[in-house]
Amino acid sequence: MFLGFLIAAQVAMDRAGCGAVDPTDPGNYSEVYLSNDTPRPVVIDDCRGGYCEPDQESTLLAPGQRVQVHAECGVSGGDMTSWRVASTDGAVLGYVAVDTPRKRDGLTYPISRAGHDRITATPTL
Repeated sequence: MFLGFLIAAQVAMDRAGCGAVDPTDPGNYSEVYLSNDTPRPVVIDDCRGGYCEPDQESTLLAPGQRVQVHAECGVSGGDMTSWRVASTDGAVLGYVAVDTPRKRDGLTYPISRAGHDRITATPTL
């Protein structure tokens, strides 16, 4: 009975394009980049959603620098993995919300396109 449930869940996730029942399977998240395409340094922090690291610290991104992050695939709206973008003095500049309905490694999310909330997907380059 339980095995049948796992197989059915796996089939459903495969159709959605998002990995496996095993949460550690890399097919469940996309490896994407947050890129500082602005002329000022920014701080990336306060990750929310799937595949945020519990001990993840703030990351300072200099102009032109980028960082690779993991974002859960197969979710949208308020369930998307998102990060707060702030100036070095702590002022919130916006949020980068990653919408990857299917596994899509290598996408780049520019800081200049950060939105005003965590439920609106940030456009990629």
